[in-house]
Amino acid sequence: MLGKKIRELREQNDITQQDLAKYLKVAKSTLSQYETSSRIPNDDIKKAIAKKFNVSIDYLLGLTDIPETIDTYIAKQSNKQPVENQYNADEQELIQLYRELPPEGKITIKSLAKTQHDLYVKPKSDEKAI
Repeated sequence: MLGKKIRELREQNDITQQDLAKYLKVAKSTLSQYETSSRIPNDDIKKAIAKKFNVSIDYLLGLTDIPETIDTYIAKQSNKQPVENQYNADEQELIQLYRELPPEGKITIKSLAKTQHDLYVKPKSDEKAI
């Protein structure tokens, strides 16, 4: 199963055995043995293959038919960008700072944010209702 997946991915991406072997830093004959399942790649090689083709190890091993990594799959399913791209730098900094606060600090920040929201955002939405 693993060998078949490696060959399929290589061919789908129009990559030669020579080029993939070079990327993996193995001999072309070694890659050929991986593809025919006469030799099993070590875990580092499996990770490198998964990374090269942006697939999960589970997909390589035939444990799932979903090729994407979990992050890519979730982003596609929810039709959102990956988490690291959802927020601008200021938002990311605020989230990081918030996560480092103790529970009482988080309560204070939530209260402050609600007060600011009510002060600046709520009046604008009330105006639209008129």
